Amino acid sequence: MIDARDDVPVIALSHVVKSYPVGEGEVLAVRDVSLVVRRGEFVAIVGASGSGKSTLMSITGCLDFPTRGHYRLEGVNIRELGDRDLSRIRNTRIGFVFQGFNLIPRMSALQNVELPLVYAGMRAPERRRRAGAALEIVGLVDHAAFLPNRLSGGQQQRVAVARAIATNPALILADEPTGALDTRASAELMALFSQLHAHGRTIVMITHEREIAAYASRVVELRDGAVISDREQVPTTAAAGFSG
Repeated sequence: MIDARDDVPVIALSHVVKSYPVGEGEVLAVRDVSLVVRRGEFVAIVGASGSGKSTLMSITGCLDFPTRGHYRLEGVNIRELGDRDLSRIRNTRIGFVFQGFNLIPRMSALQNVELPLVYAGMRAPERRRRAGAALEIVGLVDHAAFLPNRLSGGQQQRVAVARAIATNPALILADEPTGALDTRASAELMALFSQLHAHGRTIVMITHEREIAAYASRVVELRDGAVISDREQVPTTAAAGFSG
């Protein structure tokens, strides 16, 4: 059972290894990673291509299992869950933000934000209210009826963030969220993440960009699948300026 108490870590990885068979041997994508993320932290996981960032994100997002070691999300051992419980956790306890936005082209911004609430079985009036509130947080309530092709890249990513927070998840998991954005849109998105963090959201962000990682309050660096540093920092801040 999920334990949402403040003293229970959102993420607790213990000696996690992820390996893939190659011939008669194996390749280690993640090597003996132990990591705790507590409620309200904003953590950037950084590293070059091939450092294990994406594999670690898949594990923390309950999209894959470690080969060895343990992963607990809000106190629950993920390995012990069945497919239905895993799907429910991915839909309601983790809010995903991907580099490519992953919006459905024929759905409006509001309908895209409603999707996880539909899957959760929420009734239409309540899910519309929740989706509208999420769009207001990201500064796009006036764009609720717009299809994705009428939105800029930065606006599409903010819709994706609204979708991620609509279920009030324990964790926002962002994979290279600024990768498809220009400099201005990247700064606006990171200002939004800073705002969400200031309001107590737990965020884990995968990035290879140091200037993006600077917005986090803690930076975990990977190299060859292993953690080589884990440090707290004073995060960069910026004015949100969400004008649409």
